[in-house]
Amino acid sequence: MREVRESSRHRIRTCQMASVSATVLVAVLSLSVAAHAQDGWTKLPDMPVEKWEPGVVVMDDKLYLFGGYTDGVTSSKVSNIFDPSDGNWTRIQDLPSAISHMNMVLDGRTVWFAGGYKDGYKGHTIAEVWSYDIDADRYTAAPLLPETRGGGGLALVGRTLHFMGGTEVDRNTDSPDHWVLDLDAWANGSAQWTHAAPMPVPRNQFACVTFGGKIYAMGGQFHHDSEQLDQARVDIYDPATDSWSAGPPLPKGHSHAEGGTFVHGGRIYMVGGHTTAPGESKQVDANVLALSRGGQWEVVATLPMPLSSPAAGIIGDKLYVAGGSPGNSAVQADMWVTDAP
Repeated sequence: MREVRESSRHRIRTCQMASVSATVLVAVLSLSVAAHAQDGWTKLPDMPVEKWEPGVVVMDDKLYLFGGYTDGVTSSKVSNIFDPSDGNWTRIQDLPSAISHMNMVLDGRTVWFAGGYKDGYKGHTIAEVWSYDIDADRYTAAPLLPETRGGGGLALVGRTLHFMGGTEVDRNTDSPDHWVLDLDAWANGSAQWTHAAPMPVPRNQFACVTFGGKIYAMGGQFHHDSEQLDQARVDIYDPATDSWSAGPPLPKGHSHAEGGTFVHGGRIYMVGGHTTAPGESKQVDANVLALSRGGQWEVVATLPMPLSSPAAGIIGDKLYVAGGSPGNSAVQADMWVTDAP
């Protein structure tokens, strides 16, 4: 009889445990489905090479990714195109140098980039300036920057290329310098960089776009290799008057979103990044911010995970986000898509 009672108790315990396990499994699955439904993101196949801090442009409804860091904070030459129509990645001509921390700008069907870091070490800022012909899949060297810079801003207004800010050769001193290059003069073989009004507050790793004929320098940080104090400041440069004015500040100090900042549909978008306040540790950001002309910044979406320096762009009515760092200089190859906010 004792054996029967013990066997009965064993069966009851087993059934109870199975019931609890099933309940927990259902709850977990429900939470997972609810979370997915809430954020609206769909996971895509991984990138062919994990990247953070890449240069990014959208052209022909495709996402172009140039260089950036791979594993081990190592700059890469590898560049690829993502085509959302079939989900395929195509490798294009490697960069002439392994570079990260450079803004990319489009001039028709030509991509421009300048400065950057060749690797994650002191002394690796560069003065190189290149253009990339999308149709010919070919790079052409242009006049060097007057000095080496990493993490500066690049923008195009009309036929004039603007480079500003960034760190000097020590990767820690922020430069206020603002240089301009006349692309028509360059095409005729007579161009050199000249000076324009310096940044009112020098910093590095700020997002930079042309919006409404003016250049927006957004966020950024002080002192790349020491304090990394992120700033909420937004400065707007007017080429008509060669002057700067204050723009709507970001909701918090913010940097490391260069490859995830772009203009689309009359708004500036900023995807991911990180924030660091005095005396606090670095926090990787999961917000997608947007700014309409004449408005204030607003949070319009939340990433599936916090990411520093991802690649991002809107193609059609979808927002694509690829790569980035979840923190501690790690790098990942995940890619997601959601409806454009």
